[in-house]
Amino acid sequence: MTTPLPSTTTTPHLWTAVQAAKEATLGHIAPASMGPPGYLARYKARATAPGEARHDIVLALEVWGLEELADTARLLVSELVTNAVAHTDSRRIGVAVTRTTETTVRITVLDAGRTRVPVTRPSGDDEESGRGLFLVAALVDRWGIEYVTTGKRVWCELDAGAVARP
Repeated sequence: MTTPLPSTTTTPHLWTAVQAAKEATLGHIAPASMGPPGYLARYKARATAPGEARHDIVLALEVWGLEELADTARLLVSELVTNAVAHTDSRRIGVAVTRTTETTVRITVLDAGRTRVPVTRPSGDDEESGRGLFLVAALVDRWGIEYVTTGKRVWCELDAGAVARP
């Protein structure tokens, strides 16, 4: 069973028995051991990884009371994990979600790929792929790519305050 995350940047009411029960369903997702509240999970790089990551990200958002971010987060995680599975030679993909402020989360996808540089590009009407990062860039205010010793991290930030605005 997973223990509740420290509420350093969250309101005290978030960690009620209901949220603790939801958190227990996160199963294989590990809570962050330090820093802001967050979760990290690793998935085998296979076709089922995007669906598994979508499910887990939504559970984390529910625990934090940020359900309004769920639809956009599902789409973002699908695109980023699919890219990592399809365009790298990684055997495992890491997915992290971190609550950076009361209303903001950062979603990060980690892979071992260092050879292909992800780029945004508009695709032609007849193309079946190639729109992923273009879509990510259109849905978030901030995103980026960081190269690390073990590969790369592609991240994006979602703000519930921005979702609520007209």
